[in-house]
Amino acid sequence: MANENRKQKSDRIAIDSASSRRAFVRKMGGTLAATAIVSSGAGAVSAAETRRSYTIREGTEDETRVYVIDAGEPGPTAVVVGGIHGNEESGYLAADDVATWSIDKGKLVVIPRSNPVAIDRGTYVNDNGNLNRKFPPGKEPTTALARALWNAIDSHNPNTVLNLHASQGIYREDDGPDGSGQAIYPTYSEGAGEDAVMTARYMNRYHVPDSYPEYLAFKRGNTIDADRPLLIHKVAGDMRIRGYILEVTTYDTELDTRVRWHLNMVRHLLRRNGIDRTYD
Repeated sequence: MANENRKQKSDRIAIDSASSRRAFVRKMGGTLAATAIVSSGAGAVSAAETRRSYTIREGTEDETRVYVIDAGEPGPTAVVVGGIHGNEESGYLAADDVATWSIDKGKLVVIPRSNPVAIDRGTYVNDNGNLNRKFPPGKEPTTALARALWNAIDSHNPNTVLNLHASQGIYREDDGPDGSGQAIYPTYSEGAGEDAVMTARYMNRYHVPDSYPEYLAFKRGNTIDADRPLLIHKVAGDMRIRGYILEVTTYDTELDTRVRWHLNMVRHLLRRNGIDRTYD
């Protein structure tokens, strides 16, 4: 978008800032990362809310936790997945925080650290290669971890799935290295494309300061059409529901900024899919 459009904010509405009721403080290589997200204005936490967690791949080096927040009120189910690539810290740090959220209705399922071996090593891959190439649409996932993750997602019969990633480059920009960052990639399910457009617009208006270079603006990515063996491609082809890959860029950005971007994209997309975050 043009600079002058980015700077026209005279019609900007007031949005209150509020931090999580449980402070987001996570260790990352001996450093601390903290962030806050913008409140949607939703009400207080329901007394009917229940929370539980369980382990998949228990007893193996892949074991990791799945968190389930049930609002106690009828509504949609959303799944948030982070940490498929272990060197994309903002995704799993943001998902750690999402796992502490409360919601107004429906169910929120979070798998913050889906690739624990790669996260522990700080690597893109684990011993079986790129985990996000193990989910062929229409077929069984090709590794034990991928199968466990898919079974966990599928067992909750979700209405939408969000997958958090960070790229070294930027999508369709001349500045910086080529990559997929600063974009929301929707599945071909009805409404997902509009969600991506509106979320990019929201992020640019409220969460990308005017002082930032133009190439850090968010945009709608290409449509996910189930033609590759990625998790959200399998969501598109097998579940035929709204799903999104949320990509930030590590180019010219700080970790706490990327975490904050992920959190606000998740909150905004959940709201567009019928789930509001609630606060004490």
